[in-house]
Amino acid sequence: MSIASSTSYDDSSEHSNNLLARGGKHLKCWSKGSENLQHKFCMALTLDYTVYNFQIAYNEKRWFIQKRYSQFDKLDNVLNEKFPDVMISVQRLPPKKPFGSLSPALIAMRQKSLDAYLQAILIRPVLVRSDEVRDFIGTASPSPRSQ
Repeated sequence: MSIASSTSYDDSSEHSNNLLARGGKHLKCWSKGSENLQHKFCMALTLDYTVYNFQIAYNEKRWFIQKRYSQFDKLDNVLNEKFPDVMISVQRLPPKKPFGSLSPALIAMRQKSLDAYLQAILIRPVLVRSDEVRDFIGTASPSPRSQ
C-alpha cells in the first residue's frame, strides 16, 4: 500500500464541481516539505522513496497533495505533449537521478523546483482546466466545458 498519491481535503463535503471554472484565478500552492517513506513488497524487499507535500488553495478551500517526483515527471511529459506552446514557458523539472535520490541536498533542491513548477502550472488557465492537472491536484470534477 502506497500513500504517494494521496489527497486530503479540509472541507471535502463542499468540494465544488466548478472549483476551477475560472481557470485558476485564485488557485495557489505552497510547499509543505517532504517525507522519506518505505514500501514493503515482501519480507525481504523494501523501496525507499521521497514524497513531496503541497497545500493547494482555491478561495477559502484548502487541501493537501502528496506526490513523488516520478508523478511530476509523468505530468510534465503529458503536458509537454498536449500543450507544447504553453509548456515552453514553464520551468523545466530537475533531471532524474536514479541513485542518491534520498540525499537531503537533492530533496531540498527538488522541493524548490517542484514548488516553482507547480506554481507555474497553476497560473496558466489552459493547464489548470486540463483533466491531467485536475487529476494531479485532486480536483477531478467535471470540467466546465462538459457541464
